[in-house]
Amino acid sequence: MAKIFRLGVLRRRAESGTQKAKSFLRSHFCFLLFAFCFLLTACASSVQLTFPRDGNSWFALVEDDSGRVLASVNADKRMIPASNRKLFASATIANCLGLGTQLHTEIRFDGDNLVVVGDGDPSLGSWRYERTEDFNRVADLLVQRGVTSVHDVIADVSHFDRVTIPGSWKYGNLGSDYAAPVDAITWGESEIPTDRAVPDAGLHAATALADALVSRGIEVTGVPRVNSERRTWGERVADLPSPFVAQLLTTVLKNSHNLYAEMLLKRAGDGTYPTAFALERAFATREAHVANSDFNFVDGSGLSPDDLVSPRAIVAMLRWMNDPIRRGFWWSTLAQPANEGTLRRRLITLEHRMRGKTGTINGVNALSGIIEMPGGHYRYFSMAANHDLDGDEAVKIMDSMVEQIAGTSPQKK
Repeated sequence: MAKIFRLGVLRRRAESGTQKAKSFLRSHFCFLLFAFCFLLTACASSVQLTFPRDGNSWFALVEDDSGRVLASVNADKRMIPASNRKLFASATIANCLGLGTQLHTEIRFDGDNLVVVGDGDPSLGSWRYERTEDFNRVADLLVQRGVTSVHDVIADVSHFDRVTIPGSWKYGNLGSDYAAPVDAITWGESEIPTDRAVPDAGLHAATALADALVSRGIEVTGVPRVNSERRTWGERVADLPSPFVAQLLTTVLKNSHNLYAEMLLKRAGDGTYPTAFALERAFATREAHVANSDFNFVDGSGLSPDDLVSPRAIVAMLRWMNDPIRRGFWWSTLAQPANEGTLRRRLITLEHRMRGKTGTINGVNALSGIIEMPGGHYRYFSMAANHDLDGDEAVKIMDSMVEQIAGTSPQKK
């Protein structure tokens, strides 16, 4: 009887041990299955970006909605961004000026002189906004008022300081239409034939107004000239409002126009670069949660090779832009593949899924943007090649990588 009892105990112990072993195996199997599924999902959603060993310095960061890094190459190092810098300038302009703001160029009398008072409007006289007749309309208004002559025609540029050319711009760029002087007034984007820019934006505007007066039979007995000291003028004759800031920002981002970026950024402050940069830094760090050490800008457009920003900082700014309360505006303002702007011939298969910003100066190519993914999710990316000797090849490499990020097949050439 004692033997039977001991056998029963041993059998129950054996069965208990078997159950524990089965339980152990089941739990470990579930753990391994979970780990496998997790790794499978992670691998499926990661992006393998392979950059060529071509002597370029490559930078890249790709993140998903949750902030999970899908690809990273020098993501925390500061790179030369070229016109990707305009992302920060545009956000600052929108934040400080307001999207519904208009800039007002005034026409005033001062005794026998006629004065055009600049307010930092880059679109005055621009063909882009059908404003080439602005000064002719002023002249017509003066004719209706019975004005037959004026003495001097004065451009008041006192709303901006006298730093009209950022000191960090390369000498070889000066005089080009993409390096026009940054002043409180411009006429026709300060462009002259053969893709050149006028040396004095204020004098160019005063001369254009004088020419308009003469064309309508109003005699100019003095000269066009520039005033840079703040003062009060006489009777206001006309007000020439700009389009809304929201519209002007499309020219900054879609067309990547340097003068628009520079003038609007200075106008967002008190007409000086130091104030504009201080406002930009405060906004970027507090509102867009960009690390203070991740960027340093010395102009408003990205033309300077001394502008520096990390891919991580750009992705943070793109996240700010793509917040649901702001997404509608920025998606209509950033460059869109296969549409007007710098992406019109690039990434055409992503026309309805991507918005971005290009950047190109000597030795630099950059591209950053937002891609809509299935299920209402988004991916954010920023990439650039610095010290680049073959810009066309760098563009092809980046476009191919963007298609990979978006999960599409390469474009057929």
